[in-house]
Amino acid sequence: MAAARHSTLDFMLGAKADSETILKGLQSIFQEQGMTESVHTWQDHGYLATYINKNGSFANLRIYPHGLVLLDLQSYDGDAEGKEVDSLLNKVEERMKELSRDTTGRVKRLPPIVRGGTIDRYWPTADGRLVEYDIDEVVYDEDSPYQNIKILHSKQFGNILILSGDVNLAESDLAYTRAIMGSGKEDYTGKDVLILGGGDGGILCEIVKLKPKMVTMVEIDQMVIDGCKKYMRKTCGDVLDNLKGDCYQGNCVNLTEALSLYEEQLGHLYCPVEFSKEIVCVPSYLELWVFYTVWKKAKP
Repeated sequence: MAAARHSTLDFMLGAKADSETILKGLQSIFQEQGMTESVHTWQDHGYLATYINKNGSFANLRIYPHGLVLLDLQSYDGDAEGKEVDSLLNKVEERMKELSRDTTGRVKRLPPIVRGGTIDRYWPTADGRLVEYDIDEVVYDEDSPYQNIKILHSKQFGNILILSGDVNLAESDLAYTRAIMGSGKEDYTGKDVLILGGGDGGILCEIVKLKPKMVTMVEIDQMVIDGCKKYMRKTCGDVLDNLKGDCYQGNCVNLTEALSLYEEQLGHLYCPVEFSKEIVCVPSYLELWVFYTVWKKAKP
């Protein structure tokens, strides 16, 4: 599947931009690529020059009076054309350094963004940053009644589980799983343990090694379990192959049943506890969230 390659090159000049000098100085570089020019000017707001190639690629050169110069170039993501784009960017960068006469304060070239490709390598973090992963294969992509489930392969991190656009867990993330379990500070030997969620099998796989009395894992989405037991085996081992083991059992139930099991387990802790439950509708999530507050019961 064809993809578009979006390349950028930014200059922050140390002085106000001489727009006409920059346009004239760069014109020959674009002409060498067979690109025709269209220039728009705004009084007190600089210049916008658009260069179009007969093969469909185009470049926008935006020159702001205060010294910011931006070049955006969009082209087809082919090997030969990719080399032409890199060559053009190199020539523009060198010419800009000549034209600015050492007044360039900062030059920034980002890796090209590939848009519309078969494999999506860009995924947002929880705090709103965009991360590009070295994804080279879509391993699993299915829609369940609850969410979209993707498992993508990364050369660096192994298979990565992504649920409705949120990165959940990769095969490299054993440290994350162990941190959830208390980083070795919690003793699970001979105890009853309840795992709400965890359909990737990571926590279940690690906790059964610590010889608990019984582990109950509750997951609402059977398709997460099915995908992970086949494609996330470095994370879950073989614990998802059969959801009833010597010291564990897995259940795929709806949310109401899951909460009922959670409340039941609260009555089997090593010390008596009390709890309160609040169900809140989060408007932007378009769903209900359940919040528990649990505290140790006061001695009579």
